[in-house]
Amino acid sequence: MKTLLIIARECRLRLRRPAFWVLTLAVPAVLALFYALPVIAARQAAERTTVLVADQSGLFQNGLVSTDELAFKPMPSLEYAHREAGSHDLVLFIPMRETTIPHDAFLYYRGIPPSPAVQSAVDAQLQNLLRNAILEDVYEVDPSIFRSVETTHLRLRTSDAATGHESHLQVKAVVAVALAVVIALALLLFGAQVVRAVQEERHNRVAEIVATSVRPVQLLAGKVAGVALTAMLQLILWVSLTAAAIAGVQAANPTLFEQARAEQQMHSFATKGEAATAQYNAPVQLVDQTVQGLAAIQLPVVAGAFVLFFLLGYLLYGALLAAIAARLDAEADATQWALLVGSPLLLALALAPLVLRAPAGALAGWLTVIPFTAPVAAMLRLPFGLPLWQVAAAAALLLLFAAAAALLAARTYRRRIV
Repeated sequence: MKTLLIIARECRLRLRRPAFWVLTLAVPAVLALFYALPVIAARQAAERTTVLVADQSGLFQNGLVSTDELAFKPMPSLEYAHREAGSHDLVLFIPMRETTIPHDAFLYYRGIPPSPAVQSAVDAQLQNLLRNAILEDVYEVDPSIFRSVETTHLRLRTSDAATGHESHLQVKAVVAVALAVVIALALLLFGAQVVRAVQEERHNRVAEIVATSVRPVQLLAGKVAGVALTAMLQLILWVSLTAAAIAGVQAANPTLFEQARAEQQMHSFATKGEAATAQYNAPVQLVDQTVQGLAAIQLPVVAGAFVLFFLLGYLLYGALLAAIAARLDAEADATQWALLVGSPLLLALALAPLVLRAPAGALAGWLTVIPFTAPVAAMLRLPFGLPLWQVAAAAALLLLFAAAAALLAARTYRRRIV
């Protein structure tokens, strides 16, 4: 009963702080902003650049096509183009050919150089026109036929031979890294809160007063559990409010994401003729693959495992950090100690490429059963399928080490606080 009272007190203290609610509301708003800004920026009309073309070779001037970003204007000579060019205009000069194929082209500017996107767009048109000229004049091949088979989009599907289910390895890798980063940051963030809470109450003598009526282990358990409950509440609010904010962004401007939704439309498989050529030239449906990959992940299992490993990891690191905080002087930097104790989590993140390269390998297995790296390693492996016995073993070892850390912290409390 006394432990429950301490848990309630810890929760009330944190829920009354304005910083808790500011962060709870600000983080979803920032994430929704990060979600919407790239799409909004990509749809903004770019400033159109005028390119004056002086083509002495005669191969390019009539083939360059103006776009929303570029406007090509033919000029009789380079000198005339320089006279006509404004301060923001570009001058494209292709010298007279000394051989059949020109080797150089020059893009002149005044003051501010053109952006990489403009340079790439001009270069792409020049390369395309030169390739067409070589195909027609040298090899006598119709450029349209060459373009139809120049780039293919054969998609290699990695599937389970028993079930036929596609693995979606790339999508799962992104989800795995995101889960690992989130759980590591959450453990470090809320572990640091335990350090600060213990430090504050130890140095303002509150802990000593409370310890006169409860046992040190009850005080420790109540403090760690109270921070854990507020941490879980904040995580749930972050997820819910972020989803609501993103949905609000989409509802506020339905046309903003039309292109992304259009890419999710399935295309029928073509077998011959023009339909086959169109199939070859169709871009890979990145958004569609992402949606299919997310659907292939057992999200309820992933969410349940995330909560399990977060709570067990928090109990372990929270108890260790509480024990350290009980020994810290007032001048000690709690954040540095939290990072030092949490360094195994950062080590597991650093080894993420090796774990993702072989999710069922020996390194991944050891990182999963070692309690100090288990939360991150388990998240890295979870989307690829983590054997149930390894989940049970990792959870059991985490619980065992957390209990040992709690006993150590209780002894430290008894000696340093009471």
